[in-house]
Amino acid sequence: MIIRNATPEDIPAIVVLLQLSLGENLIKKSESTWNFKHVDNPFGVSHVLLAYDDGILVGVRAFMKWQWQFGINSWTAHRAVDTATHPDYQGRGIFKKLTLQAVADIQREGDTFVFNTPNENSRPGYLKMGWQIVDAIELSVIPVAFHFSSFFFTKSKLQNTISIEQLETLCSDYNSELSQKKLLFTPKSPAYLKWRYEENPLQEYVVFSSKDWYMVFYIKKHRFFNELRVVETIGSKLYHKQMQKNIISYAFQNRCWVVTTSTKDLFRYKIYGKFGPKLTIKTLAKDSQFINNVHTMQNWHYSLGDLELF
Repeated sequence: MIIRNATPEDIPAIVVLLQLSLGENLIKKSESTWNFKHVDNPFGVSHVLLAYDDGILVGVRAFMKWQWQFGINSWTAHRAVDTATHPDYQGRGIFKKLTLQAVADIQREGDTFVFNTPNENSRPGYLKMGWQIVDAIELSVIPVAFHFSSFFFTKSKLQNTISIEQLETLCSDYNSELSQKKLLFTPKSPAYLKWRYEENPLQEYVVFSSKDWYMVFYIKKHRFFNELRVVETIGSKLYHKQMQKNIISYAFQNRCWVVTTSTKDLFRYKIYGKFGPKLTIKTLAKDSQFINNVHTMQNWHYSLGDLELF
């Protein structure tokens, strides 16, 4: 078996393997979506490995580049994301071989850690390869009925009125505030927000903004109810009331009976706890201030958009 780095010319074959191995499901596999995710990422091109057997592409593994900041220093990390094995080659350890090779490659590049939120079925495999569980992601769950009397008559109109200059200032203030708090966070920029949400072909996000705040959410359909999932909020506490009204009003209009967000202090009336998937990491550097902080969830400041699979 031959393992090598992927090239742009390999993308059509990668997409065919993804379709063959995983099907379409809810997420369309195409060259454009692959390029969006792994080539156009403002943090950099993904590290992608391919496995071949007798000239046949039998495995693919992609680690997406990401950025985390602590204080004034930022580090490139990787998200363990897309993987596929040819149906005729499953059970031969190809996933493990590609994953361990990718980790070794990344470590030589000097990156600091790999992170993901694997499900119950895949997590044991990651733990055997040296991943560690940090903790479950904490979420605020807000029953919309809690805010019925305050917000029912508030009408929200979809708006995205912030200028690029105002958004740059908003992101700069956000990054500056969190760097002073010495928390791990993904630094925000207009380029990142445009890529991650506004032009994302994999999820229909709704963006509400003004000169003072920027927030993103989408409707998650469940069997018996709809959930409004708030994945990004940027704005000081001075504007939380305005943001609340827009969120709750939109939830009512779209019959979403629950709002979820990782932001702890956006809503006063909520249920807060470790309801999300478990964040797991594999550290690739030792004894640095940065690495010493990634093992404690209280040191992280994350939005759902920073951690959710897409």
